[in-house]
Amino acid sequence: MSTKGGIQIIGAAKQTIREYKSSKNPFIRCSVSSLAFCWNALLNLKRLFVDTEFRSVLLLQIFDSKNVHQTTPLTYMDRYPKIFSACRDYFGDKKELKILSFGCSTGEEVLTLRKYFPSAHIVGADINKRSIAICRRLPVDEKITFVHSSDSEIQKHGPFDAVFCMAVLQRKPHYIAAKGISSIKKIYPFEKFEKQIIELDGLLKKQGILTVHFTQYSLSDTSVEFKYEALGNYNQNDYRSPVFDRNSQIVKNPSLQNSIFIKSGK
Repeated sequence: MSTKGGIQIIGAAKQTIREYKSSKNPFIRCSVSSLAFCWNALLNLKRLFVDTEFRSVLLLQIFDSKNVHQTTPLTYMDRYPKIFSACRDYFGDKKELKILSFGCSTGEEVLTLRKYFPSAHIVGADINKRSIAICRRLPVDEKITFVHSSDSEIQKHGPFDAVFCMAVLQRKPHYIAAKGISSIKKIYPFEKFEKQIIELDGLLKKQGILTVHFTQYSLSDTSVEFKYEALGNYNQNDYRSPVFDRNSQIVKNPSLQNSIFIKSGK
C-alpha cells in the first residue's frame, strides 16, 4: 500500500468515527467514545515507552507538578538576539559576570550566551533531568555548569549578575489561544508565576538584570515590581499568545510587556 493510500484510509476512518460520535443512537455514541478513549490511551502508553521526551515531561507533571512551568523543551540557537545584545551592552566590559539560564532546556541558550559573554560564568538550570543529561554531553568550557533546577542547587552558584528566563513562565499557550480560554486559574495561576519571580529576585545582585520574556503574566503585577525598572523598550511584541492579569483573567488589548529589568536596589 502506498503512503498516500494509507493516509486516505486513516482520514476516512477518522471521518467515520466523527460521524458515529454524533449518532442519534446513544449506544453507538458511547461505544465509539469508549473505543476512541482506549485507542488514545494505548497510543500514549506506547509513547511512554518509546518517546523519551514525552516520558520525561509526563513524569515531571506527575511527580513534580508544583515546580513545573512550561513543559515543552523547544529551543534553538540565538533565539532572542536583540535581547541578548541589549544585555551584553548593559554590562559593557565588566568581567567575571555570573549568569543564570533558568529553564535552559537542552543547552542551546547557554551556548548562545557564551557567544555574547565570552568570559562569564554561566549556569544552565532545568527541571527536566533528560534535558540536563543532554546538556552535560555538550562540548563546553570549564566556566559553564549545568544543574538540575532546585532552589538549593542554584543558590550554590549565585548570586548572579543576570538571570535569563526565556519562554519558561507560561503553560499551554497555544492550546489556551486555540480554545479561547479566558481564565487560566486552574492551568497556570498567577501565584505560581509570582512565586517563581520572587525566587529569581532572591538570586539576583543589585544592579543586575532579570530578563523575563515570552510569559503569560507581567513582572509589573508582582510584589517585587518596585525593585525593578525596565531597560529600554525591549518587549514581547512578537508574543502571539494571550496574556493575563494577577487574577489569572485574560487581558484584552494588553499593552506591550517589557522583557528586560534592572534591579535598582530599592
